[in-house]
Amino acid sequence: MLSKGGQLEKLNLVNNRIQKANIRGRQNAGFASLLLDGHNWLWLTSGDSLLGYDASKGEIKKKFIVPGYKNMPINELFKDQNGTLWLMGSQLWKLQSDKIEIEPVVTKNKKAAAPFNCTAEDKSGNLWIGTLGSGLFVKNNHGAVQQFVGYSEQFPPDLVIEDILVDDDGRIWIGTYGKGLFIIDPVKKTVEQFTNDKRNPFSIPYNDVLSIKQDAAGGIWLGTDGGGVSYYNKDRNYFILFNNQTLPQNIDIASVRSITTDNKGNTWAGTSNNGLTFIDAQKKVFKNWRFSSFKKNISNPDRIVSLLADGEMVWAGTQGNGLMLFDTRTEKVARWFYPGARAGQHFPDATAWCLYKSSADEVWVGTEKSGLCLFKAGIFIAAYNPASANGAGQDAVRCIEKLSDTTLCIGFAKGGLLYFNTSSKAFSHLASGDLQNFMQRNSAGIKTILYTKPLLWIGTDGGGLIVLDVANNKYKTITEVDGLPNNTVYGILSDSEGNLWASTNKGLSRFSTDIWQKGAQSAAFTNYTVAQGLQSNEFNTGAYHKAADGTLWFGGIGGLNAFKTSHLNRGSANIPVVFTKILVDNEPLRPDTSAAYKKVVHLSHKARSVAFTFAALYFSAAQQHRYYYKLQGYDSGWIDAGQRAYAAYTNIPEGNYSFAVKYVQPGDSDERAVTQMQVLIAGPFWKKGWFLAAIALAITAAGYAFYKYRIAQVMQLLKVRQNIATDLHDDIGSTLTNINILSELSKKSLHNQQQAQAFLERISEEVQISSQSLDDIIWSVNTQNDTWAETFSRMRRYAAELFEKNSTLHHINLDEGSAATKLAMDKRRDVFLIYKEILINISKHAAATEVWIDIALKDGALAMEIKDNGKGFNAALPTHRNGLKNLNIRVTRWGGSLALNTSEKGTAIKIIL
Repeated sequence: MLSKGGQLEKLNLVNNRIQKANIRGRQNAGFASLLLDGHNWLWLTSGDSLLGYDASKGEIKKKFIVPGYKNMPINELFKDQNGTLWLMGSQLWKLQSDKIEIEPVVTKNKKAAAPFNCTAEDKSGNLWIGTLGSGLFVKNNHGAVQQFVGYSEQFPPDLVIEDILVDDDGRIWIGTYGKGLFIIDPVKKTVEQFTNDKRNPFSIPYNDVLSIKQDAAGGIWLGTDGGGVSYYNKDRNYFILFNNQTLPQNIDIASVRSITTDNKGNTWAGTSNNGLTFIDAQKKVFKNWRFSSFKKNISNPDRIVSLLADGEMVWAGTQGNGLMLFDTRTEKVARWFYPGARAGQHFPDATAWCLYKSSADEVWVGTEKSGLCLFKAGIFIAAYNPASANGAGQDAVRCIEKLSDTTLCIGFAKGGLLYFNTSSKAFSHLASGDLQNFMQRNSAGIKTILYTKPLLWIGTDGGGLIVLDVANNKYKTITEVDGLPNNTVYGILSDSEGNLWASTNKGLSRFSTDIWQKGAQSAAFTNYTVAQGLQSNEFNTGAYHKAADGTLWFGGIGGLNAFKTSHLNRGSANIPVVFTKILVDNEPLRPDTSAAYKKVVHLSHKARSVAFTFAALYFSAAQQHRYYYKLQGYDSGWIDAGQRAYAAYTNIPEGNYSFAVKYVQPGDSDERAVTQMQVLIAGPFWKKGWFLAAIALAITAAGYAFYKYRIAQVMQLLKVRQNIATDLHDDIGSTLTNINILSELSKKSLHNQQQAQAFLERISEEVQISSQSLDDIIWSVNTQNDTWAETFSRMRRYAAELFEKNSTLHHINLDEGSAATKLAMDKRRDVFLIYKEILINISKHAAATEVWIDIALKDGALAMEIKDNGKGFNAALPTHRNGLKNLNIRVTRWGGSLALNTSEKGTAIKIIL
């Protein structure tokens, strides 16, 4: 599209985003017209240049200079069915075989045509070209461009034409500036002009028609310069309409009370206040006659309530002004029947509510007070009063229907229904006493009767529709509850397709006689209102008639409608529906895709509700169509939403669903019209298979870990027990063995007191060593000693006790800041034994006078450094002692390191654990 300033932009219909087109090597501005020629190829005009733009590459691929360019914009580009590209501006150009040529134009007055502005091609390949002031031009396949002059009447040669459209029926729509709309029918060779008519609400709203477009449903859209947008669709032409806006101003049929058609196909309509109206729809001839009163004080002599065409005569029954026999040749009243008239025209009643012709010369008339009257050969014969029928009482006869050659069914204003035998001239009651009692109880006056053997259809005043099976005297009532638009039924007619049509106070209703067998449901009724072109939603008593050619006529307070059901366009059976909005928890869903193009909606388990709004792409106000929707996988069947374009669901279980919607006539099962949206509702993650599998795996892993932990604990306990047993065996056991040996030696040395004394002292030492070892074992397994504070305390105490014996001066520095840190039992025991082993070696072998001890925790490691000023030793010499070996074993067990530095001046050992 071209935006302000002639910039080329594109609209993404999926996400509703507008983006400027990228044109390499050229500024994106200054373009005057645009034509999309294929998926990615566009033709653009800029000044005197025609440009071919490849949208897929963003490059101008072709450039042509327009010959004879006069510094005026090129108004339109058009490509015909032969592939020729036409340019419209100050002249008419065509691009063919990569060459632009000026197309010659022939005008009626030999003058140059005004700038060319728009064009359209009809089904025959003719080009219709509009100008800005020189009217319309036509070019056929082999001729020059000629000015269109019309058919029987001259077509205006100076029109300013803004747009042209060829519709699906081949008609040419011409939108002009100031002269309204022209429609040319090349087949019928007719031209119609439509301008704004303030009296007619259906006329175009403004005479400046700037644009004309046709949609996929066949509807025509008119854009005007001061009246907004208008819409026309032939599908809305369900009914021919005659009213005060469509007829000449001197013809007034504002309220039609009776209708008939003559043997020439002309229509006669009786009105409430304006006498008799003649309508010749083909020749567009309309006439009206008003009547005088047969006596004074008749307030409305022109109320024609019944009509009957009989050859050249039209019977016209009035309310209060007698019965007239109108001669269509002389256009005068030939006979006038009323009470007190001269001989041969006397008639007992001033009102003739209904007329029925039973034979070539017999006419029956239903009156207000005189019952049923018979005319033969235009002469009144007799009146038959229903008062003689078992005291039924005097009542107005409102309708007459033939049941057989000798039986008429008579409907009365107060609700009675009687049979009349034309041979015996006698009335009789219906065989169905229940129906008679029902009508009397409900006081439902009879408005109309129609007989479709064996069913008698009875329209009432407020009681709905009564269907009586004459064969077995069974009946049923049909009311608004069953789908009838209104309970007052003025007229009933049958069409050529076996359907019945009923006029009511809320429009026309079409239904099938099958409702007698299948039951009356809303799906059985197709209702029409003023939106489909009715004269009004309110019709009148007696204003219905079926013509000889099958045309049905109904009249009401706004005029007259006529239609043939065989020609009745019932609208598209496949009206597309699009989604306009999706709401989740009453908040609009904001996807990256427009709702109209979205195919799948993903919802989490937290969503409590989802709702859809939708619209039928059909602007013909088809009120007889209804929305039906269902959530497949949740709803059991289609839900009738009527005209409500909204559906909502709450608390839907997780699963995959499909929301379907269609806009069809009731009972239509055509699935081609269905629009669907996938709705995928995810369950909570804790119900997902992967989560359950993960839980099972976690439980298994936890169980296995607990099992391993328990095994490790058992093994640790066994290890502790094994270590204790080893320690007891190695330390205590060896010590006890030594004590036992020394004890035996001391016994044998009792004769040598000095030797015995030495053995006893050795025993005392072994007992002391054993006691200390046992104390170490007990201390290491006691959990109260797991902190560094307890370990440091024991280290300090042990050093003091050891070095006091030989008066060795010692300095001890312990990291008290880490006193609360806990230490595993095995590690604590080994740390202490390492410490103890070093101190014992110093005490026994170093001959040191001073010892320095420094222990600290740094960066998660234990640093132990012990120095003395003793005599040192040669670590390289072999020895039977296991001191250094034991130190290395314990240090290596905990991934530590040991550094030894010894000389004659002392020894230093540094251990990192």
